[in-house]
Amino acid sequence: MMFPFNKKTKIEKALANDAADVNLKNGNLGNNGAVCLAEALKANQTLQKINLGRNFIGYEGAGKLAEALKVNKTLQTMDLWKNSIGNEGTGKLAEALKVNQTLQVIDLSWNSIGNEGAGKLA
Repeated sequence: MMFPFNKKTKIEKALANDAADVNLKNGNLGNNGAVCLAEALKANQTLQKINLGRNFIGYEGAGKLAEALKVNKTLQTMDLWKNSIGNEGTGKLAEALKVNQTLQVIDLSWNSIGNEGAGKLA
């Protein structure tokens, strides 16, 4: 898969090696990177853990990652700490968690999630 932004090499290399654990922390991926990564996660069959902390991912990117979680069958841990997911993105992730049967840990700390978003996760 080709990624249409300047972080493509790091993501392509990380996912091309059939890695089980990928650390993209502080990667400055943003929503565009999250969209591309989500497409790759839909097809990936080896990744078990991914760190996406401090990547400026907003609710749009979280929504695309949520779509990927609905079909991904291997990811067990997703670290999304210190992004900008907010209540709307949290709601999209909460819907995906109702379908996903493999994700065991998701870190959403420091994402401007209020009572509304927390309620969606409960």
